[in-house]
Amino acid sequence: MIIARFLLAVWLAFFSLAASHAAEPVHIKSKVLKEERQYRVQLPASYGWDKERRYPVLYLLDAQSHFAYTAPMVAYLARQGDIPEMIVVGLDSTVRIRDFTQTDWRTAWVGGGGAGNFLRFLSSELIPEIERKYRADGFRILSGHSAGGQFALYALTAEPSLFRAYFAISPSLDWDNNLPQRSLDAFLASAPRVPAFLYVARSDDAGRALEDYDKLVDTLKARQPAGFRWHSQPFPQETHGTIPLLAHIDALRALYKGYRFHNDMAPKGIGYAEQHFAEVSKQVGWELPVPEEVVNTLAYEAMAAGKLVEAIELFKRNAKDHPQSANAFDGLADAYKEVKDWPAARRAAERAVALATEQRHPRQKYFADQLRKLNWLRAEESR
Repeated sequence: MIIARFLLAVWLAFFSLAASHAAEPVHIKSKVLKEERQYRVQLPASYGWDKERRYPVLYLLDAQSHFAYTAPMVAYLARQGDIPEMIVVGLDSTVRIRDFTQTDWRTAWVGGGGAGNFLRFLSSELIPEIERKYRADGFRILSGHSAGGQFALYALTAEPSLFRAYFAISPSLDWDNNLPQRSLDAFLASAPRVPAFLYVARSDDAGRALEDYDKLVDTLKARQPAGFRWHSQPFPQETHGTIPLLAHIDALRALYKGYRFHNDMAPKGIGYAEQHFAEVSKQVGWELPVPEEVVNTLAYEAMAAGKLVEAIELFKRNAKDHPQSANAFDGLADAYKEVKDWPAARRAAERAVALATEQRHPRQKYFADQLRKLNWLRAEESR
Protein backbone atom coordinates (compact mmCIF):
# COMPACT_ATOMS: atom_id res chain seq x y z
CA MET A 1 0.00 0.00 0.00
CA ILE A 2 2.80 2.41 0.88
CA ILE A 3 4.65 1.72 -2.38
CA ALA A 4 1.45 1.93 -4.42
CA ARG A 5 0.61 5.32 -2.86
CA PHE A 6 4.09 6.61 -3.59
CA LEU A 7 4.13 5.41 -7.21
CA LEU A 8 0.71 6.93 -7.88
CA ALA A 9 1.82 10.25 -6.42
CA VAL A 10 5.00 10.30 -8.50
CA TRP A 11 3.05 9.44 -11.66
CA LEU A 12 0.61 12.28 -11.07
CA ALA A 13 3.42 14.72 -10.36
CA PHE A 14 5.33 13.82 -13.50
CA PHE A 15 2.20 13.97 -15.65
CA SER A 16 1.12 17.34 -14.30
CA LEU A 17 4.51 19.03 -14.58
CA ALA A 18 5.29 17.60 -18.01
CA ALA A 19 1.94 18.85 -19.27
CA SER A 20 2.71 22.33 -17.95
CA HIS A 21 5.77 22.77 -20.14
CA ALA A 22 4.29 24.25 -23.32
CA ALA A 23 6.85 24.30 -26.11
CA GLU A 24 6.77 27.87 -27.36
CA PRO A 25 8.90 28.53 -30.48
CA VAL A 26 12.27 30.18 -29.90
CA HIS A 27 14.15 32.01 -32.64
CA ILE A 28 17.88 32.06 -33.22
CA LYS A 29 19.62 34.26 -35.75
CA SER A 30 22.28 32.17 -37.42
CA LYS A 31 25.38 33.86 -38.79
CA VAL A 32 26.49 30.54 -40.24
CA LEU A 33 23.27 29.87 -42.16
CA LYS A 34 22.55 33.58 -42.71
CA GLU A 35 18.93 33.15 -41.68
CA GLU A 36 16.70 32.95 -38.64
CA ARG A 37 15.83 29.45 -37.42
CA GLN A 38 13.14 28.28 -35.06
CA TYR A 39 13.35 25.64 -32.34
CA ARG A 40 11.27 24.53 -29.39
CA VAL A 41 12.18 22.93 -26.08
CA GLN A 42 10.51 20.44 -23.76
CA LEU A 43 12.02 20.30 -20.29
CA PRO A 44 11.97 17.17 -18.11
CA ALA A 45 9.25 16.76 -15.51
CA SER A 46 11.72 17.22 -12.64
CA TYR A 47 13.47 20.24 -14.14
CA GLY A 48 11.46 22.74 -12.12
CA TRP A 49 12.32 21.30 -8.72
CA ASP A 50 15.61 19.40 -9.10
CA LYS A 51 17.58 22.61 -9.54
CA GLU A 52 21.07 21.08 -9.47
CA ARG A 53 20.41 18.19 -11.85
CA ARG A 54 21.69 18.16 -15.42
CA TYR A 55 20.12 16.24 -18.28
CA PRO A 56 20.95 14.64 -21.64
CA VAL A 57 19.59 16.44 -24.68
CA LEU A 58 17.79 14.94 -27.67
CA TYR A 59 18.18 17.16 -30.76
CA LEU A 60 15.30 16.40 -33.11
CA LEU A 61 15.42 17.44 -36.76
CA ASP A 62 12.30 18.31 -38.76
CA ALA A 63 10.57 19.31 -35.54
CA GLN A 64 7.68 20.84 -37.45
CA SER A 65 6.68 17.24 -38.25
CA HIS A 66 8.06 15.20 -35.33
CA PHE A 67 8.15 17.29 -32.16
CA ALA A 68 4.42 17.09 -31.36
CA TYR A 69 4.52 13.33 -30.73
CA THR A 70 8.19 12.71 -29.93
CA ALA A 71 8.50 15.14 -27.01
CA PRO A 72 5.58 13.73 -24.95
CA MET A 73 6.66 10.20 -25.86
CA VAL A 74 10.12 10.89 -24.40
CA ALA A 75 8.49 12.21 -21.22
CA TYR A 76 6.27 9.12 -21.06
CA LEU A 77 9.18 6.68 -21.45
CA ALA A 78 11.07 8.51 -18.71
CA ARG A 79 8.00 8.42 -16.48
CA GLN A 80 7.83 4.65 -16.96
CA GLY A 81 11.52 4.28 -16.06
CA ASP A 82 12.60 3.06 -19.52
CA ILE A 83 15.05 5.92 -20.06
CA PRO A 84 16.45 8.80 -18.01
CA GLU A 85 14.68 12.12 -18.20
CA MET A 86 16.01 14.38 -20.93
CA ILE A 87 15.62 17.75 -22.56
CA VAL A 88 14.11 17.61 -26.05
CA VAL A 89 15.14 20.30 -28.54
CA GLY A 90 13.22 20.27 -31.80
CA LEU A 91 14.63 22.26 -34.71
CA ASP A 92 12.25 23.22 -37.52
CA SER A 93 13.50 22.85 -41.07
CA THR A 94 13.65 25.45 -43.80
CA VAL A 95 15.45 24.06 -46.87
CA ARG A 96 15.91 20.37 -46.08
CA ILE A 97 17.79 19.28 -49.20
CA ARG A 98 20.29 22.09 -48.76
CA ASP A 99 20.91 21.40 -45.05
CA PHE A 100 20.83 17.61 -44.90
CA THR A 101 22.90 16.54 -47.93
CA GLN A 102 26.67 16.34 -48.33
CA THR A 103 26.94 17.16 -52.02
CA ASP A 104 25.13 19.05 -54.76
CA TRP A 105 23.83 16.06 -56.74
CA ARG A 106 22.68 17.99 -59.77
CA THR A 107 21.70 14.97 -61.84
CA ALA A 108 18.87 14.27 -59.39
CA TRP A 109 18.35 17.35 -57.19
CA VAL A 110 19.40 20.97 -57.34
CA GLY A 111 20.60 22.90 -54.30
CA GLY A 112 22.13 20.22 -52.08
CA GLY A 113 25.50 20.13 -50.40
CA GLY A 114 24.98 22.26 -47.27
CA ALA A 115 25.34 19.54 -44.62
CA GLY A 116 28.77 20.78 -43.57
CA ASN A 117 27.44 24.29 -43.07
CA PHE A 118 24.41 23.01 -41.17
CA LEU A 119 26.64 20.94 -38.91
CA ARG A 120 28.67 24.08 -38.13
CA PHE A 121 25.43 25.83 -37.20
CA LEU A 122 24.61 23.04 -34.75
CA SER A 123 28.08 22.90 -33.21
CA SER A 124 28.87 26.62 -33.03
CA GLU A 125 25.47 28.24 -32.53
CA LEU A 126 22.52 26.03 -31.54
CA ILE A 127 24.23 23.63 -29.13
CA PRO A 128 26.14 26.41 -27.28
CA GLU A 129 22.89 28.36 -26.91
CA ILE A 130 21.04 25.34 -25.51
CA GLU A 131 23.85 24.48 -23.10
CA ARG A 132 24.06 28.10 -21.96
CA LYS A 133 20.32 28.40 -21.31
CA TYR A 134 19.53 24.94 -19.92
CA ARG A 135 21.13 22.44 -17.54
CA ALA A 136 22.48 20.03 -20.14
CA ASP A 137 24.96 17.35 -19.02
CA GLY A 138 26.90 17.05 -22.29
CA PHE A 139 25.31 13.80 -23.50
CA ARG A 140 23.76 14.71 -26.84
CA ILE A 141 21.54 12.64 -29.12
CA LEU A 142 20.81 13.55 -32.74
CA SER A 143 17.71 12.16 -34.43
CA GLY A 144 16.77 12.53 -38.06
CA HIS A 145 14.23 10.93 -40.39
CA SER A 146 14.54 10.45 -44.15
CA ALA A 147 16.91 13.19 -45.38
CA GLY A 148 17.38 14.05 -41.69
CA GLY A 149 18.50 10.45 -41.15
CA GLN A 150 20.98 10.89 -43.96
CA PHE A 151 22.30 13.96 -42.15
CA ALA A 152 22.61 11.99 -38.90
CA LEU A 153 24.87 9.51 -40.69
CA TYR A 154 26.91 12.39 -42.12
CA ALA A 155 27.25 14.03 -38.69
CA LEU A 156 28.59 10.78 -37.25
CA THR A 157 31.29 10.58 -39.92
CA ALA A 158 32.15 14.30 -40.01
CA GLU A 159 32.20 15.17 -36.30
CA PRO A 160 31.69 11.96 -34.29
CA SER A 161 32.33 13.54 -30.90
CA LEU A 162 29.63 16.20 -31.24
CA PHE A 163 26.89 13.73 -30.30
CA ARG A 164 27.07 10.51 -28.31
CA ALA A 165 24.13 8.88 -30.10
CA TYR A 166 22.78 9.13 -33.64
CA PHE A 167 19.34 7.97 -34.80
CA ALA A 168 19.03 7.53 -38.58
CA ILE A 169 15.39 6.61 -39.13
CA SER A 170 14.60 5.48 -42.67
CA PRO A 171 17.61 7.45 -43.98
CA SER A 172 17.87 8.48 -47.63
CA LEU A 173 20.76 6.26 -48.72
CA ASP A 174 20.70 6.61 -52.51
CA TRP A 175 22.03 10.17 -52.49
CA ASP A 176 24.93 10.69 -54.93
CA ASN A 177 25.48 7.01 -55.68
CA ASN A 178 25.11 5.80 -52.10
CA LEU A 179 27.42 8.43 -50.64
CA PRO A 180 26.01 8.02 -47.07
CA GLN A 181 26.92 4.32 -46.99
CA ARG A 182 30.29 4.84 -48.69
CA SER A 183 31.21 7.62 -46.25
CA LEU A 184 30.22 5.52 -43.26
CA ASP A 185 32.23 2.56 -44.51
CA ALA A 186 35.36 4.69 -45.01
CA PHE A 187 34.93 6.37 -41.62
CA LEU A 188 34.47 3.17 -39.62
CA ALA A 189 37.34 1.49 -41.45
CA SER A 190 39.78 4.29 -40.58
CA ALA A 191 38.68 5.20 -37.04
CA PRO A 192 40.35 3.10 -34.30
CA ARG A 193 37.80 4.24 -31.71
CA VAL A 194 34.29 5.70 -32.02
CA PRO A 195 32.62 6.26 -28.62
CA ALA A 196 29.12 6.56 -30.05
CA PHE A 197 25.86 4.70 -30.59
CA LEU A 198 24.14 4.47 -33.98
CA TYR A 199 20.53 3.38 -34.48
CA VAL A 200 19.25 2.72 -37.99
CA ALA A 201 15.75 1.64 -38.98
CA ARG A 202 13.83 0.96 -42.18
CA SER A 203 10.17 0.70 -43.08
CA ASP A 204 8.48 -1.41 -45.77
CA ASP A 205 11.36 -0.88 -48.18
CA ALA A 206 11.62 -2.93 -51.36
CA GLY A 207 13.84 -3.04 -54.42
CA ARG A 208 16.72 -0.56 -54.50
CA ALA A 209 15.81 1.03 -51.15
CA LEU A 210 15.94 -2.35 -49.38
CA GLU A 211 19.23 -3.24 -51.08
CA ASP A 212 20.74 0.06 -49.94
CA TYR A 213 19.65 -0.52 -46.35
CA ASP A 214 20.97 -4.08 -46.28
CA LYS A 215 24.29 -2.82 -47.61
CA LEU A 216 24.42 -0.25 -44.80
CA VAL A 217 23.80 -2.99 -42.23
CA ASP A 218 26.52 -5.12 -43.83
CA THR A 219 28.91 -2.21 -43.39
CA LEU A 220 28.02 -1.98 -39.69
CA LYS A 221 28.56 -5.72 -39.27
CA ALA A 222 31.94 -5.57 -40.97
CA ARG A 223 33.30 -2.50 -39.17
CA GLN A 224 33.59 -2.56 -35.38
CA PRO A 225 35.87 0.18 -34.05
CA ALA A 226 36.41 0.23 -30.29
CA GLY A 227 33.64 1.93 -28.32
CA PHE A 228 31.16 1.80 -31.19
CA ARG A 229 27.70 0.33 -30.57
CA TRP A 230 24.89 0.06 -33.09
CA HIS A 231 21.43 -1.38 -33.53
CA SER A 232 19.40 -2.02 -36.68
CA GLN A 233 15.64 -2.49 -36.63
CA PRO A 234 13.29 -3.22 -39.54
CA PHE A 235 9.64 -2.14 -39.31
CA PRO A 236 8.13 -3.91 -42.35
CA GLN A 237 4.57 -3.02 -41.28
CA GLU A 238 5.34 0.72 -41.33
CA THR A 239 5.62 3.14 -44.23
CA HIS A 240 8.33 5.72 -44.73
CA GLY A 241 5.99 8.28 -43.18
CA THR A 242 4.76 6.29 -40.17
CA ILE A 243 8.04 4.71 -39.02
CA PRO A 244 9.35 7.61 -36.86
CA LEU A 245 6.66 7.11 -34.20
CA LEU A 246 7.70 3.56 -33.31
CA ALA A 247 11.35 3.98 -34.23
CA HIS A 248 11.94 6.80 -31.73
CA ILE A 249 10.62 4.59 -28.93
CA ASP A 250 12.76 1.68 -30.07
CA ALA A 251 15.86 3.84 -30.58
CA LEU A 252 15.75 5.29 -27.07
CA ARG A 253 15.18 1.86 -25.55
CA ALA A 254 18.07 0.45 -27.56
CA LEU A 255 20.38 3.28 -26.51
CA TYR A 256 19.50 2.74 -22.83
CA LYS A 257 19.09 -1.03 -23.04
CA GLY A 258 18.66 -2.52 -19.57
CA TYR A 259 17.98 0.85 -17.91
CA ARG A 260 14.55 -0.05 -16.57
CA PHE A 261 14.60 -1.06 -12.89
CA HIS A 262 11.64 -3.36 -12.36
CA ASN A 263 9.71 -3.17 -9.10
CA ASP A 264 10.44 -6.85 -8.48
CA MET A 265 14.13 -5.89 -8.23
CA ALA A 266 13.45 -3.64 -5.23
CA PRO A 267 13.84 -6.38 -2.58
CA LYS A 268 17.44 -6.86 -3.77
CA GLY A 269 18.33 -3.50 -2.24
CA ILE A 270 20.45 -0.47 -2.99
CA GLY A 271 23.62 -2.46 -3.68
CA TYR A 272 21.92 -4.30 -6.50
CA ALA A 273 20.50 -1.04 -7.87
CA GLU A 274 23.94 0.58 -7.87
CA GLN A 275 25.40 -2.38 -9.74
CA HIS A 276 22.48 -2.34 -12.19
CA PHE A 277 22.97 1.30 -13.17
CA ALA A 278 26.77 0.97 -13.18
CA GLU A 279 26.46 -1.74 -15.83
CA VAL A 280 24.10 0.38 -17.93
CA SER A 281 26.47 3.35 -17.53
CA LYS A 282 29.35 1.28 -18.85
CA GLN A 283 27.30 0.21 -21.85
CA VAL A 284 26.09 3.73 -22.66
CA GLY A 285 29.50 5.26 -21.97
CA TRP A 286 28.09 7.86 -19.59
CA GLU A 287 27.51 7.93 -15.85
CA LEU A 288 23.89 7.18 -15.00
CA PRO A 289 23.25 7.46 -11.25
CA VAL A 290 20.53 5.55 -9.46
CA PRO A 291 17.44 7.72 -10.12
CA GLU A 292 15.66 9.45 -7.27
CA GLU A 293 12.49 7.48 -8.02
CA VAL A 294 14.34 4.16 -7.69
CA VAL A 295 15.90 5.12 -4.35
CA ASN A 296 12.48 6.20 -3.13
CA THR A 297 11.00 2.86 -4.21
CA LEU A 298 13.78 1.01 -2.37
CA ALA A 299 13.20 3.14 0.73
CA TYR A 300 9.46 2.47 0.82
CA GLU A 301 10.14 -1.23 0.19
CA ALA A 302 12.49 -1.29 3.20
CA MET A 303 9.94 0.58 5.29
CA ALA A 304 7.17 -1.87 4.36
CA ALA A 305 9.49 -4.73 5.37
CA GLY A 306 10.09 -3.15 8.78
CA LYS A 307 13.69 -2.17 7.95
CA LEU A 308 13.23 1.34 9.27
CA VAL A 309 16.91 2.24 9.80
CA GLU A 310 17.67 1.26 6.21
CA ALA A 311 14.64 3.19 4.95
CA ILE A 312 15.72 6.35 6.78
CA GLU A 313 19.24 6.10 5.36
CA LEU A 314 17.87 5.75 1.83
CA PHE A 315 15.56 8.74 2.25
CA LYS A 316 18.48 10.73 3.68
CA ARG A 317 20.52 9.80 0.63
CA ASN A 318 17.81 11.14 -1.67
CA ALA A 319 17.51 14.36 0.32
CA LYS A 320 21.27 14.84 0.12
CA ASP A 321 21.51 14.02 -3.59
CA HIS A 322 18.37 16.03 -4.45
CA PRO A 323 18.25 18.88 -1.91
CA GLN A 324 15.62 20.74 -3.96
CA SER A 325 13.22 17.80 -4.15
CA ALA A 326 10.09 18.21 -2.04
CA ASN A 327 9.29 14.56 -2.70
CA ALA A 328 12.61 13.44 -1.16
CA PHE A 329 11.88 15.30 2.08
CA ASP A 330 8.28 14.07 2.11
CA GLY A 331 9.56 10.49 2.02
CA LEU A 332 12.02 11.24 4.81
CA ALA A 333 9.14 12.62 6.89
CA ASP A 334 7.21 9.38 6.30
CA ALA A 335 10.13 7.34 7.57
CA TYR A 336 10.68 9.46 10.67
CA LYS A 337 6.95 9.25 11.34
CA GLU A 338 7.19 5.43 11.36
CA VAL A 339 9.80 5.53 14.15
CA LYS A 340 7.85 8.30 15.94
CA ASP A 341 10.71 10.78 15.70
CA TRP A 342 8.24 13.64 15.55
CA PRO A 343 10.69 16.59 15.55
CA ALA A 344 12.69 15.13 12.66
CA ALA A 345 9.52 14.19 10.80
CA ARG A 346 8.16 17.70 11.17
CA ARG A 347 11.41 19.31 9.98
CA ALA A 348 11.42 17.12 6.88
CA ALA A 349 7.73 17.75 6.16
CA GLU A 350 8.13 21.50 6.61
CA ARG A 351 11.07 21.43 4.21
CA ALA A 352 8.92 19.59 1.67
CA VAL A 353 6.19 22.22 1.97
CA ALA A 354 8.68 25.10 1.72
CA LEU A 355 10.26 23.69 -1.43
CA ALA A 356 6.89 22.91 -3.01
CA THR A 357 5.66 26.45 -2.28
CA GLU A 358 8.82 28.04 -3.67
CA GLN A 359 8.66 25.93 -6.83
CA ARG A 360 4.89 26.15 -7.27
CA HIS A 361 5.00 22.37 -7.32
CA PRO A 362 1.89 20.68 -8.78
CA ARG A 363 1.66 18.58 -5.59
CA GLN A 364 1.95 21.56 -3.27
CA LYS A 365 -1.45 20.88 -1.66
CA TYR A 366 -0.53 17.23 -1.09
CA PHE A 367 2.65 18.14 0.81
CA ALA A 368 0.74 20.69 2.91
CA ASP A 369 -1.89 18.05 3.72
CA GLN A 370 0.83 15.63 4.77
CA LEU A 371 2.26 18.19 7.17
CA ARG A 372 -1.18 18.79 8.70
CA LYS A 373 -1.72 15.04 9.15
CA LEU A 374 1.69 14.73 10.74
CA ASN A 375 0.92 17.50 13.23
CA TRP A 376 -2.40 15.83 14.05
CA LEU A 377 -0.71 12.44 14.62
CA ARG A 378 1.91 14.08 16.79
CA ALA A 379 -0.79 15.75 18.89
CA GLU A 380 -2.67 12.46 19.24
CA GLU A 381 0.50 10.68 20.31
CA SER A 382 1.19 13.21 23.04
CA ARG A 383 -2.26 12.89 24.65
